[in-house]
Amino acid sequence: MKWVYDEAAKRAELFGIPGVTYSFTQGVVKNIIPAIASTNAIISAACTLETLKIATECSKTMSNYLTYNGSEGLHTKVAEFERDKDCLVCGPGVLIEVDTSVTLQKFMNLLEEHPKLQLTKASITHRGKNLYMQAPPVLEEMTRSNLCLPLFELMGKLSKDVIHVNGMTNKNNQKVSCLRKLRVTFKGVDGVTDMDTAGGA
Repeated sequence: MKWVYDEAAKRAELFGIPGVTYSFTQGVVKNIIPAIASTNAIISAACTLETLKIATECSKTMSNYLTYNGSEGLHTKVAEFERDKDCLVCGPGVLIEVDTSVTLQKFMNLLEEHPKLQLTKASITHRGKNLYMQAPPVLEEMTRSNLCLPLFELMGKLSKDVIHVNGMTNKNNQKVSCLRKLRVTFKGVDGVTDMDTAGGA
């Protein structure tokens, strides 16, 4: 290690690199990163604490979330997060079953009439592809031709898949913007089972 430091100090002096110290060189050579050591210690302590709680029943155990705050002293809090049923990532989304002949325009009309959605001015995407966009005007013009095409074709003739819809809906008698995940299934297409459509939305 001493030899490595001597060589590093010579090169630093030769090329005018400031701040090369023995501890800095040691951190590079031995891959010592203080943040990793601290994180490992915190996680180890949390695991040990949870084991102690389980063994002695001295306190409530962690369910799915632990907050650590070590900026001024130490504070840990155990909380349980509840799943958001409307989460676009892990939520189930709203199930909608339609015929393969339904056009994108007709589908948008169905979204307006749907009792749980009542979505107006909808912009629709499927797997990152814009099927129809309300704004800006350039995108609306580019995607307008899709309105007369069957949704089944626009979704790649898949028997079922997820689309995302951004639009306006009523909440507490006010129009608000919202983004919804929809599970679309097509009637009479192979691959859609009774289980897929059971239970509605």
